[in-house]
Amino acid sequence: MTAEELYEKGRSHLEAEESEAAEEAFIQAIELEPEWGELWHTLGALYFGQEKYEEAVETFRQAVALEEENAAFQLSLARSYAYTRQVEEATEAYQQAIRLDRQAAAPWNGLGVLYFEALGKPQNGVQCFRRAEYLGKDQFAGNLFAAFSQLPPYPFFSFRILRDHMPEEEYPNWKKYLQHTFETALPLAAYLNWLDKKLQKGRLPEAEWHKLLGLANFYMGDPSIAMEHFIQSQAKEQSLMVSYYQLLASWEFLQPDAPFLEPALERAASFLPPEQSGWKFWQKKEEAPPLTGKDIEACYYAGLIFVEQDEMEKALQCFERIERDFLPAAYQAFWCCEEMVLPKKKKEKGEYLLEREAQQQEFVNGLAPQALSLEAGGFMDAFFDVVRYLELEEAIELLHMFAEFEGTPQEYEIQSPRDQPLFYQLWEFLPDDGEKAIALLMEGIEKEPFRDQAEAFLKGDLNADEEE
Repeated sequence: MTAEELYEKGRSHLEAEESEAAEEAFIQAIELEPEWGELWHTLGALYFGQEKYEEAVETFRQAVALEEENAAFQLSLARSYAYTRQVEEATEAYQQAIRLDRQAAAPWNGLGVLYFEALGKPQNGVQCFRRAEYLGKDQFAGNLFAAFSQLPPYPFFSFRILRDHMPEEEYPNWKKYLQHTFETALPLAAYLNWLDKKLQKGRLPEAEWHKLLGLANFYMGDPSIAMEHFIQSQAKEQSLMVSYYQLLASWEFLQPDAPFLEPALERAASFLPPEQSGWKFWQKKEEAPPLTGKDIEACYYAGLIFVEQDEMEKALQCFERIERDFLPAAYQAFWCCEEMVLPKKKKEKGEYLLEREAQQQEFVNGLAPQALSLEAGGFMDAFFDVVRYLELEEAIELLHMFAEFEGTPQEYEIQSPRDQPLFYQLWEFLPDDGEKAIALLMEGIEKEPFRDQAEAFLKGDLNADEEE
């Protein structure tokens, strides 16, 4: 018999659950065609199904050696490594399977399990589970429920997963998590839902609307949905702010940033000052023309894009170009000087910031909860104030330390960002507005058991004080 005939014979034995006969046929086929990777892989799958994991490892190794670029072979090898507790080898094989096929959900799920159970890195595990859930829909969402006890707050992500994937029978086991999710997600989710249904984007250009939704989802812990909105926003109007957040969301979502990085860097480079080719010290340097309007904000995000790429000199050039016109840029320039170890410049910029803040106190007093009004015309203003503050957290903390330890003529306290409410704690409704918006949100929830849980929470009947 030929190797192909023996292979088909072995598969027939497998279908008839005749494992020994199948193994014998596959081994005979391999003796005839030892360079046929699929034969080795099928035999490895047989061993794996029989819980002969050591034999599976060796057999899958042979398959991978013959077809290194086969993502399915790498995945099988990774699984067998995981079952034999060869953690480093399993991690490398899962990562290789992902490199070969980034759209396959199973390697992301397996790598997430490794991070949680073997490597003690639940944050990395959550990132992998997010990818697996996004790519495989509800196929791998169950691991997220097992991980809830170790998750930090991801309000929008948790809200979506509980709504779309959690089986009804799991709700009684996760009352505290349900309550926490409703407390943190419902106000802002209801507000955005109300704006979407009632205003129909009428007060905003579509690009701005998707930018808002992207930022809300990003800061509320759902980067995959954030990325979808950022892409739609960029399709309507190119924005360096959105480009910057696309790069951040790519990292959070473990998605390659290549499609966004090159255009972002190209546009960011347009805000660098002119190159002084052939310049001598006795000559006057060519200065960049002053910026106005939206170009000032774009220059600020150009600097942040360079920061993300660790191109600190370029970042500082962008921030210094607008630091007298745009206070956030002065903060970022101050922070850059710390990172680049420029103590003289840092001191100058720190004193300038303290002088400016003594006059207007724009960022030094921290954030109070923001009111969400259903009738307000400038409903995005408060939202963008919070986003800007979050972008400056490290620089504000640095100024806090500068004022406290390096001595300044200013006497007022600078609120440490570490003492600020978290993002999802910053949004408040007026009582009547909240009832209207949340009632509308409840009407739109199609999964009745989830709606029942949300309504029980709103009535105070969730009984989440029980131990889980």
